[in-house]
Amino acid sequence: MATELKAAHYQPQSPDEHIRGVSLLLPVQDRGGFVFMLSYTKKDNADAEAFLQILNDQMHRLADSFGKEANPQHRFEQFLGALNETLSASVREGRFVLPIEHVHALVGVASARQMFLSGTGELTALFLHKKPSQRYQIFNLFRGIQTEQSLPTWEKTFAVVLDGDLHPGDVFCVCDKDLQRAIVPDELNQILSTLPPVSAVEKVRQYFSHKDGLLLVVLKVSDADAHALGNDERTAVLRADVSVGEFQRMESSTHDLLEDQRPKLSSLVQRVLLWAKNRTRSKSRILQDLNARDSTAATFKRIARLLLHVLLFLGKRAFHHARTAIKTLASEQERTRLKKRIRFSKEHGLTQLRSLIRQTQRVPRGTQFLILGIAVAVLVLIVGIIFLSRSQARTAEETTYQESLVTIEDLMERAGGAVIYKDEDQARSLYLNAQTLIENLSTDTPEREAKSQELQSSLESALDEIRHLVTIPNPPLLGDLASVVDGVFGNSLLSSAGALYVFGSDGRVYVFNRETKRFEVVVGDDAKGTPARAASEEEGRVYVLGDDGAVSLVSQDDGTLTATGASHASWVDLEAYANRLYVLRPTSAALEGQVLRFSRSGSTFNDESNWITSRTVSFDNAASLAIDGSVYVLMKNGRISRFTSGSEDGWDAGVVDPPLTSAIRLWTNPESRYLYALEPATHRLIVFEKESGEFVVQYRSGAFEGLTDFAVDEAGYTIYLLAGSKLYSIAASHLR
Repeated sequence: MATELKAAHYQPQSPDEHIRGVSLLLPVQDRGGFVFMLSYTKKDNADAEAFLQILNDQMHRLADSFGKEANPQHRFEQFLGALNETLSASVREGRFVLPIEHVHALVGVASARQMFLSGTGELTALFLHKKPSQRYQIFNLFRGIQTEQSLPTWEKTFAVVLDGDLHPGDVFCVCDKDLQRAIVPDELNQILSTLPPVSAVEKVRQYFSHKDGLLLVVLKVSDADAHALGNDERTAVLRADVSVGEFQRMESSTHDLLEDQRPKLSSLVQRVLLWAKNRTRSKSRILQDLNARDSTAATFKRIARLLLHVLLFLGKRAFHHARTAIKTLASEQERTRLKKRIRFSKEHGLTQLRSLIRQTQRVPRGTQFLILGIAVAVLVLIVGIIFLSRSQARTAEETTYQESLVTIEDLMERAGGAVIYKDEDQARSLYLNAQTLIENLSTDTPEREAKSQELQSSLESALDEIRHLVTIPNPPLLGDLASVVDGVFGNSLLSSAGALYVFGSDGRVYVFNRETKRFEVVVGDDAKGTPARAASEEEGRVYVLGDDGAVSLVSQDDGTLTATGASHASWVDLEAYANRLYVLRPTSAALEGQVLRFSRSGSTFNDESNWITSRTVSFDNAASLAIDGSVYVLMKNGRISRFTSGSEDGWDAGVVDPPLTSAIRLWTNPESRYLYALEPATHRLIVFEKESGEFVVQYRSGAFEGLTDFAVDEAGYTIYLLAGSKLYSIAASHLR
């Protein structure tokens, strides 16, 4: 099928429009396609202009060098390599100074059959795929770029390549505006799918103020053959009418074929008679009767009468013997005589059977063949009916199965569209309905089992997206305590003044040397304490809470631990803040749960006081606390409570899917906008927006076995996680 790619773009033209970037669309004549770009920067200055000029020059070079024989994928990857190298060199040479997070760009090349994309930052990139059912499936391609791309740097600005095939009816749209919010979804889909690209661009422009600059590129794949037919003077037939007519014609043809193949008793009998006639020279009386009367019904009547006489004869004999047996049961002699008579009857029966066989043998061979053929025909008919019933049952079951698959795919497509338009509640409901149908699918064959697993995998991937779950398959390993001391695990992790401290299960304190990628001992054998429960720092002072409940100050100069005077075996966490020390005490049989506050005097703490004055939440399973002026307390069941000026203020954390059930660590600081919670059982770190409590993202990796603690470096966009003896780092993608 011949296809044609059409495209249009819009960029600010009027001086009244706010121009903050550029959209570019260059035809590739030899390939019947386009090279396109859309990019803008957060600020409009000389550095941004230099960056956009580099992109513009590179795109023109790509369009000029895209020959007819060039491999699109290889040529695009070469282009990205040259572009990344040029941008990296320009930044190093100081041609422009621009934060990478201020840049939003997408570059790509499309032909009538394939499209290749790469990008950075955040844009709206919608792809509408037209399915054979004439329905559209919607994808947010830029979300795919963001999911696969780690934290971008100028060393490799365009790191992710998306590629795919194009089919008639497919539409691609990239814009610097959030089109899903500005235009009603149904209207936006209607505009992009029905209007030519030029008209679609003009229509979308009408939804924005004339002073509000717009960057927009629209590409659409059309059926060239259908387009040519539309320009002809011949009368076009609607596709729906053609489909209905074709369906009716095929239905009639199928019905005729089934009628021809359906078992017919009369035809079968005629064939048996013809075969019997050819096998014998002398015609039997029954065959002669058939020839004379030419009636199949009469034959059946004669055979039926014969069978009836046989049955009546056998029935009379059985009834006679039964009545005789009943009369002779009265006495033993009669029983003996009965045995003799039974023996006689048996012998008589055998005699009668032999007589019947001899009589049957005297029947002409033609008649024997006829009777045998009729018996075989009846047997075949019965078997055919059984198989037909089973076939119909299998067909009905297969129809139900296929209908379930269509329903599941429809639900998942609708849910995917709801995700793109940011209606996560609707998407979650649709996905759960699809999950119920998937669980009820039949898996009685290997093919159905594989299909069920495929659907379940697709569903889990889709649910991960609305769960805001970022899976990290291979997080970078920074160091391993096992390389220093075998069998030692990390109990607590602390970041202080750029240094990473690990408190080991052997009571030692280690610091991670970033240059050598190894751990070094800060507090050794002579001064080591008990294994740590928690640690905190303030202005370079590092405090550790031991398993015995004692709080100590870590001295980095002489490698010692100094007791602070604060100690209690029930304490589970501590936080140093504003020259005070706060410790968390869960509720126990002897003591009520509380956040205790101590004042610092030199290297010791005193003046213990109960900081919480009123609360409704139970502290029975309190696990951790974090302070930024307010105090946040984490429970093991995942609930987080906020206290301001000693009182619970009704703040609630957002809903996490799946919910937290065994959280152990909480972290924030006054400069952070986020609140972090750690759950080792599910290998994940959950992030909340601190002001509103809204759930933001959750990071998970199968490598996070035995998680005990974490540290956050928001300035460096990095999160450190301590799992067993290993120290990992991951990119904090939610900070972009």
